[in-house]
Amino acid sequence: MSSILGDKRGLLFLELKDYFFISLGVVLYSLGVTLFMLPYGLTTGGVAGISSIIYYATGVEIQVTYIAINAVLLVVAIRVLGMRFCLKTIYAVLLLTFVLWLFQRIIEVPDELNEGAMKLPRLIGEESFMACVLGAIICGVGLAVCFENNGSTGGTDIIAAIVSKYRAVTLGSVIMACDVVIISSCYFVFHDWFRVIYGFVMLFTCSMTLDYCIRRRRQSVQFMIFSRNPAAIADAIVKTGHGATMLDGTGWYTHTDRKVVISIIRQRDQAMIQRMIKQIDPYAFVSLSDASEVWGEGFDKMKVSSKQGDNRKVLVFATNSARKLAEARAIFGDRYDVRSLSDIGCHIDIPENESSLQNNALLKARFVKQFYGFDCVADDTALECKALGGLPGIYSRNYATADEEQMRKGENSIASMAEWDEQASKEMLEILHNKSGNFTGKMTERNYQPNVAKLLADMESADDRSATIHTVIVFITGDYEDHSTWRTQTFEGMLNGTIAKEASSDSVDSFFYDSVFIPDGFDCTYQELSFDVKNHISQRAIAISKLKASLESESK
Repeated sequence: MSSILGDKRGLLFLELKDYFFISLGVVLYSLGVTLFMLPYGLTTGGVAGISSIIYYATGVEIQVTYIAINAVLLVVAIRVLGMRFCLKTIYAVLLLTFVLWLFQRIIEVPDELNEGAMKLPRLIGEESFMACVLGAIICGVGLAVCFENNGSTGGTDIIAAIVSKYRAVTLGSVIMACDVVIISSCYFVFHDWFRVIYGFVMLFTCSMTLDYCIRRRRQSVQFMIFSRNPAAIADAIVKTGHGATMLDGTGWYTHTDRKVVISIIRQRDQAMIQRMIKQIDPYAFVSLSDASEVWGEGFDKMKVSSKQGDNRKVLVFATNSARKLAEARAIFGDRYDVRSLSDIGCHIDIPENESSLQNNALLKARFVKQFYGFDCVADDTALECKALGGLPGIYSRNYATADEEQMRKGENSIASMAEWDEQASKEMLEILHNKSGNFTGKMTERNYQPNVAKLLADMESADDRSATIHTVIVFITGDYEDHSTWRTQTFEGMLNGTIAKEASSDSVDSFFYDSVFIPDGFDCTYQELSFDVKNHISQRAIAISKLKASLESESK
């Protein structure tokens, strides 16, 4: 309970920190607009630029047009970027609307040429170009502060955030591309090309400032450390929350084996790592180099499309069973790239010790999604025999060795949907992940012959030999770094039949209970059917076909 409360406090602190810095960014942006843009008749891009043009042409205050246009854009953004991003954007838009109004009221002075009217003063005289540069820099810094804390000031920032989410394009470049037309249109208000040129200078300066601030914050460096105590250094780096890799090397001058520690960290943490290395080994030889682009866990995501000409959707089937993969690939067809666990570098048997088929499948799917990033399909299957009260049920894979007393308690029903234990599953996933990095053995499929032998023995005197094979598949999709976007779908397939009195094969390669299960409507075991027939009638094929239909309906 204390750990859960601690996590909640930590999340609350991070949320409050985001809102504080978003507020700071809004204040900076508002200062740039009210101190340097509006008094000098300058136009920037985005909704602020449109609003300023309307202000110059009609006198309608900038904040009025600004909030009206953003209200429309936010409706679209909620669906694409998610409510969490948009809540902060809504907050920023409302705050910016208020702060723009407030700053104008604070700094405005009486207009000597128009009695009773107010105007915004020119704080640096007639230096329009200097106002253009200063205003752009302040606005750019304000935008960067907002973006770096999961918010935006709305307008074309929303469009930039949407494009940046899916493409390897910088925020500043997107905003610049969106704003060229807006700035050019100010000519029709002032009929002055100098104002248009100033607008482009302001846009360029603001965009470069935004990109510089974000790149500077995300800049990474790579440490290559040669030390006599590499393990201590690697452990210390990991304790700071960074990763470290140990490589084997040979010192050619001394011809002795050496370990080399490599770690990529954010530039802001560089001094901390340097001090730590010096404390552990003052004589370590360290090479430090800039890493301009770093993609992966803890850094940025690769925002590139698949290789040219291959637009298939990648799905990982959480199995290394050749039979299951062949079945799934045949059903999904050429539009999908179905990969096995081995195909993505996962070489462990994910345990199936949850209390239901759905939870077993969910554990496997979450493991792949969390640690490998791919959209994942996972399944679990059980055989239920009426004469045995539903056995083997969830013990189908270890029926020959399962605890008899536990099975007889009735804890075997595949319909059992025990509550998913989030904390327990998280701990198990971490343990599995640690194992996966050390496992190099070749995976083999299970030998079901002992299970089949026990089943035939238990069913020997049964009058009712009816049985059902039931498969549950779970599909998880979403942004692997943002668990709030994960979406889980569950599909089921069932195949009714009877249990034969003897196996059609006693080969160790006999899969599941195929050698003793006779599907309804057939006079031979499932094992004796052709591949095409199996794919047409199997319970797994039924469940996968439902998933495929769902994916195709969503893509229309």
